Amino acid sequence: MRTMAKSIMMACVALTAAACGATSADDNAQTGQTTEGLTGPTGTGFFGSDTLFDAITAAVAASPAAGSLTYLGTGSGNGEKCLRGQPVSFNGATFCNGTQDQSIAPMSRNLNTCQAGEVSHRIALDAIGLWSASGQNISDLSLQDVRNAFCGTDGSGSAAACTVKTWGNLSNGASSTNPGNTIVKYRRDDVSGTTDTFKTILTNNGLACTAFCSDVQIVVDSSSGPKLSTDGATSSLQPPCTSTDSATDCIGRLTAASSNVLAYAGLGATAKATPKALSVAGKTPTVPNIRALITAPSTAYAFARFLFINENTTSVRSSAETKFFDWAFAKAPFGTAATSLTFETKLTNAGFIACTEPAVSGHKALDCGTGACP
Repeated sequence: MRTMAKSIMMACVALTAAACGATSADDNAQTGQTTEGLTGPTGTGFFGSDTLFDAITAAVAASPAAGSLTYLGTGSGNGEKCLRGQPVSFNGATFCNGTQDQSIAPMSRNLNTCQAGEVSHRIALDAIGLWSASGQNISDLSLQDVRNAFCGTDGSGSAAACTVKTWGNLSNGASSTNPGNTIVKYRRDDVSGTTDTFKTILTNNGLACTAFCSDVQIVVDSSSGPKLSTDGATSSLQPPCTSTDSATDCIGRLTAASSNVLAYAGLGATAKATPKALSVAGKTPTVPNIRALITAPSTAYAFARFLFINENTTSVRSSAETKFFDWAFAKAPFGTAATSLTFETKLTNAGFIACTEPAVSGHKALDCGTGACP
């Protein structure tokens, strides 16, 4: 499915605006949109969280929008930008530049700010895992260790602050499998809601992260699969990663393959590999510790988070978007309580966590409370 989505995107990059469903060349000229145009309300594609790629792709396929709506992923930041008519660059083309070409965006974070007409909907729980290989003896990191390793001891990312180079430099590094070995670090890119949430949670705990250390390598998505941000046309990450992997899948493979590797990514990192999730400040990313974000936030796993489908109610909504959104949120005529449960099951099948226990009598799908935007 990921290969299909990428093929559709590349086809839209290559074709004219009319072929991809843009309004007209004149409209494009007035708005500043490139003639390739995102498919938007008159086509099939929409941007959003890469973490949610597999789950949303499966959900779209099970909904009445199957065949007329294609999830492109690429990052929560791109979904938010496109909701607001801000330019999104992907594979050498620019989309959503001056036009709100999608009205819904699956995101791994809330909207950064609430703008007129925007509504945030919590749909499930997730967590950002700190991943290594099963052979790594270290099983727990302090929040300070996490900040120091990725952002430096003062969070500035400066060379002077980035002193955690080897596993032995961590506070409990003596217990490492390989204390003298360099830590090979990976992270998600800056349009990722995972990166935004990672920095926000550290900052909220008094450990500001304003920039990353230069030795933290960035895994990005592309039409040919995941690669490093410094790679050219050929990905240095394939293998172990494959062309159909998301960036999150790839981080899972990289961490599972070597006890030298330390990376952060969503729980979807376990979809295609078996990396080891380290506990943080003594808390493991288990279902009870993540659900505590709802019931007792101060006791939750430090990097627990909500997942969202955010919407712009003022922009034009395509019939395909309407069918999918209504199906997911039990809105007639396309959705019922049963279809909303199906949507939730697609999320949990992808490794995400229902906000309330589905096995409990009277369970209501997506019962996660309200998001920050009305």
